Amino acid sequence: MSLLEGLIDKKIEKILLLFLKNKKELFHLNKISNITKVPLASTFRIMNKLKKLSLIETINIGKIKVYKANKKLSKLNKLI
Repeated sequence: MSLLEGLIDKKIEKILLLFLKNKKELFHLNKISNITKVPLASTFRIMNKLKKLSLIETINIGKIKVYKANKKLSKLNKLI
């Protein structure tokens, strides 16, 4: 049982776990939504929240925005 389970929303947990398991990978919003099975609109909202908390960073590649785990998220992983 994950420490996150029960403390935070299930959708946020799924997205955080995706990034914790793939710390160096870049993800497009659609890919995050597809992998986690979280609706796209919810994924967009959650990613903005995680970005404001500095857990996720965005990288612009041309017109495409991708997301990756920030160093702060690694610190969270140690707590879990």
